[in-house]
Amino acid sequence: MNTSKKYYVRNFDAETLTKMCYTVYIGTNKVLELGQFVPEQTDIYFENPTDEELIELREKFTKQNIYYIGSDTNCSCGLDFPSQLYDSPDWAENKKSPLKFIDFLKEATIDEDIEFYCCWTGDCESKIEHNQVIDIREISLDKNYFGLTEKEFINFKQQTTK
Repeated sequence: MNTSKKYYVRNFDAETLTKMCYTVYIGTNKVLELGQFVPEQTDIYFENPTDEELIELREKFTKQNIYYIGSDTNCSCGLDFPSQLYDSPDWAENKKSPLKFIDFLKEATIDEDIEFYCCWTGDCESKIEHNQVIDIREISLDKNYFGLTEKEFINFKQQTTK
């Protein structure tokens, strides 16, 4: 058994810690306003990664600033959404964080590329297995949302005139 594995734990409640959660990090050259999870009020928020996470993440990102991004679920899991279920009443309440994230990306990519890495909580040292380049202007929550995939790196390209 490998006992050298590092685990990075945020301020999750006991229920969250018993589940496997996605963790999403973004890279930007801008300084973002930090926040925290507030039940019934949070759509997305940004936190600084721990020093240990930054050591593992720095090799994946080219941008100066790396942030953890949380959602309305108090983890990154709320950023996931299956586009094919957009019209399902069972998924109606799960749209707010992905929509807010799309809005953030559309605004942020006006000035620069935004880098994105998704992994399981505590697994940020894992190597990238999937790469994508996405123009966020072509993404719609109801048609082709990118969702969350473990060990995936996405470069959201800076917007240029088409």
